[in-house]
Amino acid sequence: MASITASRTALAAMCLVVMSLLFAPAIQAELQSSPKTVIGQVSAVEGEFHMAKNSLGEDILKMVDKSYVITTPTGQEIQLKLSRDTKVPARANPGDQIEAKISDRGQILSVMLVE
Repeated sequence: MASITASRTALAAMCLVVMSLLFAPAIQAELQSSPKTVIGQVSAVEGEFHMAKNSLGEDILKMVDKSYVITTPTGQEIQLKLSRDTKVPARANPGDQIEAKISDRGQILSVMLVE
């Protein structure tokens, strides 16, 4: 009786291992889905500006971009709402060509100027 229980337990464990090996790549691929890339020309920049001090204590005008409206090569207009987590190495202006990476949840991950 003990050998039958041990055999069943071993068989169940082997089935779990096989199932995890079969389905793990599909699950992992879904979790690590690559971000969508959108390329377009900036048609508008929405944001705010205010007076601030630079590192030398001089007054400067600080601009904070909140969103970019871009037009894709197919003519589609898309509003890219920026967050604190969005990587924007250089500010984009109307007329600039940009490449934006968007997560599967719609979060704007990065906005890069295209030369």
